[in-house]
Amino acid sequence: MKPGTLVWLALPAMILINLQGLLRFDAASLGMLFVIAVLWAGLYILTTALHGPLFRRELRNYFNTPIGYVFAVVCLLFNFGFFFLGIVPLVPAFWDAQTATIRGYMSLLPATFILFVPAVTMRIWAEERKSGTIELLSTLPLREVDLVLAKFAAAWTYVSALVLASLPLAFSVYMIGENFDWGATFTMYVGSILMAGAYVSLGMVISSTTREQIVAFILIFVVSALMFLANYYLIRQHIPPSAAGLIGFFTIGYHYDSFSRGVVDLSDLFFYISFMALMLTINVWILRRER
Repeated sequence: MKPGTLVWLALPAMILINLQGLLRFDAASLGMLFVIAVLWAGLYILTTALHGPLFRRELRNYFNTPIGYVFAVVCLLFNFGFFFLGIVPLVPAFWDAQTATIRGYMSLLPATFILFVPAVTMRIWAEERKSGTIELLSTLPLREVDLVLAKFAAAWTYVSALVLASLPLAFSVYMIGENFDWGATFTMYVGSILMAGAYVSLGMVISSTTREQIVAFILIFVVSALMFLANYYLIRQHIPPSAAGLIGFFTIGYHYDSFSRGVVDLSDLFFYISFMALMLTINVWILRRER
């Protein structure tokens, strides 16, 4: 047995031993153990995908083209600018808020993903179709799930790097302010990265339905924008609370609200994990149908 396999087999046992205080047969404990099991399985699958040459090729493509740097720099500049200057009523100006937190910056990410994620995911399958390399990929000794996971892991890593690029801002606010809450900040980063994965998985499915990158960009942008507008304008302002939860459940940004407040809600965590799994499953099904 390989050493790596032993590590992965021992990991669940180590988690259960260290969380023995949670081993009571109530709903909260079982829910927590279920989430840990799902996260462990997802981490194992993604880690397997990360070792592949396809993942490394896809990740290099994002950094080998100028458009990748252009979109990243533009998004960061806009986010930093709006964080300090503010957008009424979405985000107050940092100096006016007089609070040592980067919540305003993290609140901008749902809007940022509307433009940035379509630019990242539009080419994932559309370019492969147009250039004909998708037929070449189909001849490789790789399963459809391997192709989907490798491309998803590369795109998610790239978008997550953009999210983590704001860490110097967090340290700067911590240095100049008081009562900086690192726990809430960590929660916001976790929620942002999960939300990024959900948008990326959705963009991959849409990209797999067309050969044109521009068409893919427009479709992904429209679907993402509709979700954002439904959450921000429709659910928050025009729908009674009794119906807001039901409608908001089907939007990606709605489940980020608890993370933006520094709260980890298991239902929102489960939504992001299940949404990504569903989108990746649909993506695999589309590829298998075409082979």
